[in-house]
Amino acid sequence: MTKTQKQRDKQIRLALTNACEAIKETVTGFDYLTHTIDLNNEANTLKVKCYFNDEIALEDAKPQLDELTAIILNELAVIKLNAKPAHISFSAN
Repeated sequence: MTKTQKQRDKQIRLALTNACEAIKETVTGFDYLTHTIDLNNEANTLKVKCYFNDEIALEDAKPQLDELTAIILNELAVIKLNAKPAHISFSAN
C-alpha cells in the first residue's frame, strides 16, 4: 500500500466511523458497520455492511434505513467518495 493509499484508507475509515457514531446516537439497536474497498477503484468496489443487534432491531429500524444510508453517503461525500446506496447493506448479527 502506497503512502497515498494509506492516507486515503484513513480518510475512509474516519468518515465511516463518524457515520457509525451518528447512527448509534439516533437508532436503537444499531451495533456497528464495516467496509471493504479496493483503493484503486473506490467508487465501484466500496461495500459497507451495517449490523444491528438482532432481527427485531433491524425490523424496527426499517423505516429509517434511507436516512441511515444518507448519513453514510454524506460522510463519504465529504471526502469526495461518491458511493451509491446499492453499496450499503443492512443485516442483523
